[in-house]
Amino acid sequence: MDDTLTTTTDWLVDFCHKYDANRRSRDEVADLKARSKTFDITNPFHVRAAEEKRMIKERVEVGYVLPFAREIAGRTRQPFSEHGLRSVDNPILKLFVSRIPRKGKARASDNKADLYVPYFSKLLTLDCAYIEGTKEFLSFIRLDCDAVFQSTAACIQALQDRVDAGLIPHLPHIIVGDELPDGTFANPHFIFMLQVGAWNKPSDDRCRKAPLRLFDAVSRGLAAALIDIGVDPSAPHITLRCKNPLSPIWETLTPNPTEFMSLKEYAAVLDMKTTRADLIRKSAEIQSGMGKSASNELFNKLLDFGAKLLASWHFCRDERIHLPTEELGNVIYKEMEAYSASSGLSGDRAAYVIEKVATHLATTFDPSKLEKPKARKRLAHLVENMPSVEDRQRAGATYTQGARFKKSFDTLKDAVSALSEDGKLDGMSKEMISIRSGVSRAFVYKHLDAVLQDMAAAA
Repeated sequence: MDDTLTTTTDWLVDFCHKYDANRRSRDEVADLKARSKTFDITNPFHVRAAEEKRMIKERVEVGYVLPFAREIAGRTRQPFSEHGLRSVDNPILKLFVSRIPRKGKARASDNKADLYVPYFSKLLTLDCAYIEGTKEFLSFIRLDCDAVFQSTAACIQALQDRVDAGLIPHLPHIIVGDELPDGTFANPHFIFMLQVGAWNKPSDDRCRKAPLRLFDAVSRGLAAALIDIGVDPSAPHITLRCKNPLSPIWETLTPNPTEFMSLKEYAAVLDMKTTRADLIRKSAEIQSGMGKSASNELFNKLLDFGAKLLASWHFCRDERIHLPTEELGNVIYKEMEAYSASSGLSGDRAAYVIEKVATHLATTFDPSKLEKPKARKRLAHLVENMPSVEDRQRAGATYTQGARFKKSFDTLKDAVSALSEDGKLDGMSKEMISIRSGVSRAFVYKHLDAVLQDMAAAA
């Protein structure tokens, strides 16, 4: 872990002084309370508090110890130990600790899909692999990067290149990821700390829509700037759930202890025009390696299937629709994977597109919008090389006309087939066929012969 910090901003220095003073004060109060209370062995809260006090003492004096190989965060970790606390002498990590709930409210786990309150003690909770910030106050921006770098230095260099190119204003304050046995650095989270965040508690008078919209836009802008190195724009950003930089499980870097910006300052330098849905399409294209045409067509089909799937779960009161976001995304992924295989859509790289669509639907699920999904960017692969608006509009009109024709043709064909099977087609006028099929009379007059020919060829 890189904990060599030299200079910090004045406000961060003041924060560290207050942090240390408050920590000493809380420890003294806790010690007085412990000595003034009579221990009751039949009281489960007293027993748990005593056990956690013993664990805290051992953690501070001995350090973190993993005594045997155990699966944590998706892979088996070999026994190791780490002395001390990572936040000591590191202002950035102290700032991160202050953004985690206190008093037994911090949710954490060694499994990112299942967070809960493991300890009353915040110190013990900060050893867990995944943790959740204070959701009532959005105080940092987390970006999820689905990439494997050759080393931690290569990761920082990739980010520095984007800073030098003017895509992002500065390096993340925290980089936390998995350093694999071969030295590679996998799936890091980039955390940008905010000096002033946005209140996200509707019952609080300080909670306003404008800062929340700005927080979303800045998160989107940072994701857009780093999408080419693997940042996932579909990852839910408002949950503040991330790899825990205080956990000894991960490799943690704090490359930027001096540069901080407000949401408004970020907004002034980032490109926030691209929508999250467009970013997810682009991310699916990049990571799948399928090319724009193939990935966009697959994205469209999976999005349609997923929207109908969630709508059916909603209207049928399926219990799966109420699953937490992570679990809902996994369930949607499995359904889409089966649909993709049965429909002949699966491929070597299709899993990347499926994952993006599943996460997108799980995080943006809204029953009122699922019935009429927007068609924005559905024809991106068709109009990619068309510079003029007129050409793109003409291509869109041609595509829409073809789609409508196919829908009317298939509807007429189904109706004629049903009438033929019932023995009612012979002698029926085209006007009556139009009424029975629900297709316009003009379409029936023009295309009935083609429908009959198609049915004869199929037979």
